Amino acid sequence: MASPENADVPPAVRGIPSDLTQPPGGVSHLRRYVSLRGPNTRMWMTAAYFSGALTLGFLVVLGSMVWHVLREETTVGSVSLWAVAGLTMLFVGPGSNLLMVRGLPQRITRQGISADSDGVTVLQERKWWFPGEGTFIAWPEIRRVREVHTGGRRLTYFIEFVLDTHRTGTELPSWAETAESLGLDPVDAPTQFYVQVPKEHKERILRMVERTAPLPSVVERTPPLR
Repeated sequence: MASPENADVPPAVRGIPSDLTQPPGGVSHLRRYVSLRGPNTRMWMTAAYFSGALTLGFLVVLGSMVWHVLREETTVGSVSLWAVAGLTMLFVGPGSNLLMVRGLPQRITRQGISADSDGVTVLQERKWWFPGEGTFIAWPEIRRVREVHTGGRRLTYFIEFVLDTHRTGTELPSWAETAESLGLDPVDAPTQFYVQVPKEHKERILRMVERTAPLPSVVERTPPLR
């Protein structure tokens, strides 16, 4: 028979990954959302342009080789040279494009953190053929939310989530970092992960969590840099 002291204690709530392929079932009266741009968007867009330029170069090389072959203005050595150049650019041009096109939408889509009366959702928005990705975390799971930074002169900012429930890698955002990967000290908790955020958004996220969480003290403030 259960003791009377534990009769009113609710069971632990376990968050599950959100299904972003379906519209939400309802809207909370406390929903707030801070949209973030992927931190490496410019780098990925530059790589995409470079890959496209290599593909264009491959087509130019291929067209020029065919043109000279048809006009019988080539030798065995020149054809070999054209072929080597064409195969090289085929690998680094169209070959890299296949990999780039597949993963580009996820790399340049907007990332965000949403909070409502039920908990926090860390998500990547839908873009092109990327369906979107979201991880929901209920408030009873969250022990601490705070801002941390790494680096020397050029600081990189993260929002740290410390949970009292165990989450496997597949139950966390694919773009989340761990304490080990960032060179930070792990805490004695079942789950600890970090989400990179732009400097101008970190305070907005902390205020959003403070205003939405049942206990605002879940947010821990880091002393300001001197």
